[in-house]
Amino acid sequence: MYNSIIQFIEKDTQKIENILKKNLLSGNMMRFEKDLLDIMLEFGRGLYQEILESIEETIKNSEFRKQNYYVEHKEDQRTLLTRFGTIEIKRAYYVPKSGGKGVYLLDKYVGIDRNDKVSQAALAHALKEAVETSYRKGGEEACLTEDNITKQTVKKLIHGINVEMPEEIPSKKKQIKNLHIQADEDHVSLQFNYQKGDLSVNEAGRKNNTVMPKLILLYEDIIEDGKPGCKRYKLTGKHYFGGVYEGSEANEDLWLQVQQYIYDHYDVDYLENVYIAGDGAPWIVSGCHVLEKSKFVLDKFHLWKYIQSATNHLLDSTEDARELIYEAIKEQKLGKVERLLRKCAASATTPGKIEDIQKCYKYIKNNWLGIIVRYDDAGADWGCSAEGQISHVLSARESSRPMGWSKLGVHKMTQLRVFTRNGGNVIDLMEYQHKKEQK
Repeated sequence: MYNSIIQFIEKDTQKIENILKKNLLSGNMMRFEKDLLDIMLEFGRGLYQEILESIEETIKNSEFRKQNYYVEHKEDQRTLLTRFGTIEIKRAYYVPKSGGKGVYLLDKYVGIDRNDKVSQAALAHALKEAVETSYRKGGEEACLTEDNITKQTVKKLIHGINVEMPEEIPSKKKQIKNLHIQADEDHVSLQFNYQKGDLSVNEAGRKNNTVMPKLILLYEDIIEDGKPGCKRYKLTGKHYFGGVYEGSEANEDLWLQVQQYIYDHYDVDYLENVYIAGDGAPWIVSGCHVLEKSKFVLDKFHLWKYIQSATNHLLDSTEDARELIYEAIKEQKLGKVERLLRKCAASATTPGKIEDIQKCYKYIKNNWLGIIVRYDDAGADWGCSAEGQISHVLSARESSRPMGWSKLGVHKMTQLRVFTRNGGNVIDLMEYQHKKEQK
C-alpha cells in the first residue's frame, strides 16, 4: 500500500502538475478532468492490487496458515474487473494439512467467489443503471474506465438476485384512520416464458406473448405539493408492492404482503378503513378478501371510459345522456341506469355499438358496490392515479419501448423497480445478498 502512495507522490503529482499547466490554465477544463480521472483510476488500481498483495502476504506468514495449510502453488493469477478497471491478483493455492480440498485463502478472505470475473461493486453499479435504463447501459456503467461487462452478464445478475432485504419495523406504529390503495397491471411483451420456443398459441393462431406484472400502491393521504392553491399534489406514506403473480394463490400472496406491511407499520385497532381503488379486475377486488376493514372502490376513469363508449353515437344528445346516467348512479338506481342504456341501444346502428352498450351495463352491474361506495362513504371519494403509477414505475422501463422479456426477467425487474421506489438502494441490496451467501 505504501509503495503505491509513494509512487503517487513521486510521479503522479508531477503528472497532475503537468496537465494543470497544459489544460486547466489554458482554459481546457474538460481535458483536465479526463486526464486527472485517468491518473486517479491508475492510482486506484495500483493501490487495490497492492492491498490484496499485502493481505496475501499476511495470510502466507500467519501462524494459523502455517499450522493448518501448506502452499501448493505460489503465484496463481486471476483478473478481476473492478470500478477502477481490470486488476491482476496473485495468490497462493493452499491445501489443508489434515486433507481435503485446496483453497485460495485470499479469495475466501475478501469474499471473491471462484468464478467471479467482476467485483461486487462493479456489478452493483451495473445493476443500479440497468434498473433505470437497459442491460447494455448497465454494463457500460459498471466501471469508471472504458471497460464494461456484457448485457448478458447484467441479465444473469438480475435473474439471479433475490429482492429481499430486512426492513426495520418501527417501534411505534402510526395511527391512521384511513389508508388508500391503488392497484393496476402493465402489459409487457414476452420473447418466451422461461426458455426460447415455449410460448403457447391461442385459438386465433397468435402467440400468447404478453405478461401482466401487477403493481399495488399503498398511501396515507394526498397533500398539496408546493404553495397553497397549487394544483400539484403528492401522496404521503407511499409504499409499493409488485411483481408477476399469476393465479389465485399467487395473488393472495401479493395481498398478504400488503397486509403484513399494514400490521407492521399501522395500529390496526385504530385503523377504520382501507380503500382499494382499481379498474374492477378480479385480482384487485380479491384484495378485499385478504385485507381487513377494506372496501373496493371503482376508479372514475374506467367508469367514464365505458359510459363514453356507450354514448358517443348519440351526437347532440351525448352530453345529456351521460348526465342522466351519472345522475342515476348518484341516486344509486341500477334499474334506471339499465333503462337509460337500453334507450341508447335503441339509437345504435351497428352491432359493435350495441355490444359496447352491453359491455357498459355489465361493467357497471359487476362493479356496482365499488361505484356507489363513493356516495355512501366520503373517505372513498378520492381520485385514482393507478395508470400514472404504472407508467412511472413499470412502463417506463418494461413496456414503453419495443423490447422482449422472459417472465422471470419481468418479475425481477418489477421487484427491483418497486424496491428502489420504496427508497431501497440496490448497492445495499447486493451487499446484503453477498454477505448472506458468504455465510
